[in-house]
Amino acid sequence: MPMYMVTDTGEKMQNVYTPLSLTVHIIFCVIATALYLTLYYRRGSVHYLLLMFAIDATIITQYWTTTLSITLLGISEIVLVGTAIFFYVKYSRKLKAENAAKEAAAKEAEERARAAEKAESDKDQKLVDNAFDDDF
Repeated sequence: MPMYMVTDTGEKMQNVYTPLSLTVHIIFCVIATALYLTLYYRRGSVHYLLLMFAIDATIITQYWTTTLSITLLGISEIVLVGTAIFFYVKYSRKLKAENAAKEAAAKEAEERARAAEKAESDKDQKLVDNAFDDDF
Protein backbone atom coordinates (compact mmCIF):
# COMPACT_ATOMS: atom_id res chain seq x y z
CA MET A 1 0.00 0.00 0.00
CA PRO A 2 2.75 2.58 0.79
CA MET A 3 4.37 1.99 -2.61
CA TYR A 4 1.03 2.65 -4.27
CA MET A 5 0.84 6.04 -2.58
CA VAL A 6 4.20 7.24 -3.90
CA THR A 7 4.22 5.58 -7.31
CA ASP A 8 4.09 8.08 -10.15
CA THR A 9 3.24 6.87 -13.64
CA GLY A 10 4.98 9.84 -15.23
CA GLU A 11 1.90 10.73 -17.29
CA LYS A 12 1.33 14.03 -15.55
CA MET A 13 3.06 16.25 -13.05
CA GLN A 14 2.33 15.65 -9.39
CA ASN A 15 -0.12 18.14 -7.88
CA VAL A 16 1.82 20.11 -5.25
CA TYR A 17 -1.34 20.65 -3.18
CA THR A 18 -2.28 16.96 -3.07
CA PRO A 19 0.35 14.52 -1.83
CA LEU A 20 -2.06 11.57 -2.22
CA SER A 21 -3.39 10.05 -5.42
CA LEU A 22 -7.10 10.43 -6.12
CA THR A 23 -7.96 6.85 -5.12
CA VAL A 24 -6.06 6.98 -1.84
CA HIS A 25 -7.52 10.43 -1.08
CA ILE A 26 -11.08 9.18 -1.65
CA ILE A 27 -10.46 6.12 0.54
CA PHE A 28 -9.04 8.40 3.26
CA CYS A 29 -12.07 10.70 3.05
CA VAL A 30 -14.51 7.77 3.19
CA ILE A 31 -12.80 6.32 6.26
CA ALA A 32 -12.68 9.74 7.97
CA THR A 33 -16.35 10.34 7.15
CA ALA A 34 -17.37 6.97 8.59
CA LEU A 35 -15.30 7.57 11.71
CA TYR A 36 -16.60 11.08 12.39
CA LEU A 37 -20.22 10.14 11.65
CA THR A 38 -19.90 7.29 14.15
CA LEU A 39 -18.42 9.63 16.76
CA TYR A 40 -21.18 12.16 16.14
CA TYR A 41 -23.83 9.46 16.46
CA ARG A 42 -22.32 8.10 19.69
CA ARG A 43 -21.40 11.36 21.42
CA GLY A 44 -23.64 13.93 19.75
CA SER A 45 -21.19 16.82 19.46
CA VAL A 46 -21.23 19.04 16.38
CA HIS A 47 -17.45 19.41 16.34
CA TYR A 48 -17.15 15.89 14.87
CA LEU A 49 -19.24 16.91 11.86
CA LEU A 50 -17.22 20.07 11.38
CA LEU A 51 -13.97 18.10 11.38
CA MET A 52 -15.49 15.67 8.91
CA PHE A 53 -16.41 18.51 6.55
CA ALA A 54 -12.91 19.99 6.90
CA ILE A 55 -11.32 16.70 5.91
CA ASP A 56 -13.74 16.07 3.06
CA ALA A 57 -13.25 19.57 1.68
CA THR A 58 -9.64 18.72 0.85
CA ILE A 59 -10.87 16.65 -2.10
CA ILE A 60 -11.17 19.98 -3.92
CA THR A 61 -7.40 19.97 -4.36
CA GLN A 62 -7.70 16.96 -6.65
CA TYR A 63 -9.66 18.94 -9.24
CA TRP A 64 -9.03 22.66 -8.77
CA THR A 65 -5.54 23.96 -8.09
CA THR A 66 -5.93 27.62 -8.90
CA THR A 67 -4.72 30.13 -6.38
CA LEU A 68 -8.29 31.32 -5.76
CA SER A 69 -9.63 27.81 -5.04
CA ILE A 70 -6.71 26.96 -2.74
CA THR A 71 -7.12 30.28 -0.90
CA LEU A 72 -10.85 29.72 -0.46
CA LEU A 73 -10.18 26.18 0.73
CA GLY A 74 -7.63 27.48 3.24
CA ILE A 75 -10.07 30.08 4.56
CA SER A 76 -12.87 27.51 4.83
CA GLU A 77 -10.51 25.09 6.63
CA ILE A 78 -9.57 27.79 9.14
CA VAL A 79 -13.24 28.61 9.72
CA LEU A 80 -14.26 24.95 10.05
CA VAL A 81 -11.43 24.01 12.41
CA GLY A 82 -11.90 27.19 14.46
CA THR A 83 -15.62 26.51 14.78
CA ALA A 84 -14.88 22.88 15.68
CA ILE A 85 -12.55 24.06 18.46
CA PHE A 86 -15.27 26.40 19.76
CA PHE A 87 -17.85 23.60 19.84
CA TYR A 88 -15.34 21.19 21.38
CA VAL A 89 -14.67 23.58 24.26
CA LYS A 90 -18.41 24.05 24.72
CA TYR A 91 -18.94 20.26 24.61
CA SER A 92 -16.14 19.56 27.12
CA ARG A 93 -17.52 22.15 29.55
CA LYS A 94 -20.94 20.53 29.27
CA LEU A 95 -19.42 17.11 30.00
CA LYS A 96 -17.55 18.49 33.02
CA ALA A 97 -20.76 20.03 34.37
CA GLU A 98 -22.68 16.78 33.86
CA ASN A 99 -19.95 14.75 35.56
CA ALA A 100 -19.81 17.20 38.46
CA ALA A 101 -23.59 16.99 38.85
CA LYS A 102 -23.48 13.18 38.82
CA GLU A 103 -20.67 13.19 41.35
CA ALA A 104 -22.55 15.59 43.62
CA ALA A 105 -25.72 13.50 43.36
CA ALA A 106 -23.80 10.32 44.18
CA LYS A 107 -22.12 12.00 47.15
CA GLU A 108 -25.46 13.33 48.41
CA ALA A 109 -27.05 9.88 48.06
CA GLU A 110 -24.14 8.34 49.95
CA GLU A 111 -24.49 10.91 52.75
CA ARG A 112 -28.25 10.27 52.95
CA ALA A 113 -27.60 6.52 53.12
CA ARG A 114 -25.04 7.04 55.90
CA ALA A 115 -27.45 9.31 57.79
CA ALA A 116 -30.28 6.78 57.44
CA GLU A 117 -27.98 3.97 58.59
CA LYS A 118 -26.86 6.04 61.60
CA ALA A 119 -30.47 6.87 62.47
CA GLU A 120 -31.39 3.18 62.25
CA SER A 121 -28.40 2.27 64.39
CA ASP A 122 -29.36 4.91 66.98
CA LYS A 123 -32.94 3.62 67.00
CA ASP A 124 -31.76 0.04 67.51
CA GLN A 125 -29.41 1.18 70.27
CA LYS A 126 -32.26 2.96 72.06
CA LEU A 127 -34.37 -0.20 71.84
CA VAL A 128 -31.59 -2.24 73.40
CA ASP A 129 -30.94 0.37 76.08
CA ASN A 130 -34.67 0.64 76.92
CA ALA A 131 -35.06 -3.14 77.07
CA PHE A 132 -32.73 -3.39 80.00
CA ASP A 133 -34.01 -0.41 82.01
CA ASP A 134 -34.90 -1.31 85.59
CA ASP A 135 -37.66 1.23 85.94
CA PHE A 136 -40.43 -0.63 87.80
